[in-house]
Amino acid sequence: MTRIKLLSLLSILALFTTGSLFAQNPTYTVNVNTVPSDIASFEAFRDSLATTPEGGAIVMLFALRLYQQNPTEGTKALIVAVDSSRLSQSTGAGSYKGFALDGSTKYLLGQIEKYPFMLNSYLPGATPENGYTPAGLPYTFTLTSNRFSGTVESGQIKLFLPSSGAATPRPITMKRNSKGIWKAAEFSSLLVGVAAPATTDPADDL
Repeated sequence: MTRIKLLSLLSILALFTTGSLFAQNPTYTVNVNTVPSDIASFEAFRDSLATTPEGGAIVMLFALRLYQQNPTEGTKALIVAVDSSRLSQSTGAGSYKGFALDGSTKYLLGQIEKYPFMLNSYLPGATPENGYTPAGLPYTFTLTSNRFSGTVESGQIKLFLPSSGAATPRPITMKRNSKGIWKAAEFSSLLVGVAAPATTDPADDL
């Protein structure tokens, strides 16, 4: 093989490999028209969205937000939004329908108090510059996956949710239960801190 032919072959191979590596990742869109405010509205919200992994991921986000606003109702929402691996059987305080959040999940929730603006960073329109103030409803969320994410068919897939306060989207692993509902199995990255909101000096208005 001549040197020219060899170089041409290598160029084609490099182009093909580069294209494969940088091919656009699949995207998943979820539309939200109403926000649940208690466990009754949350369960209806979950049942309507969590039939897909991307819908289940957004359900988990709103379970966390409900917990921030109302820990009692939010705890119930989290219990029905997370995978069974995150639960323990209980009828005591903080339980719902015979289950309670496990210790590691309860520990993660402490991040919400530490970074009260964190969850808003996932909402459309919210940015550090505007103090993480989201746009009004309806919301449209766009999630992505990659070639290492797994598949819907396997019943487990890792998706990525953008945060305006982070350089890269945050992963959340979803698992489908026996009733076809997608629940959050791993979501700790959603609760990692984000960029602090911009602050203004009241004297600037003088």
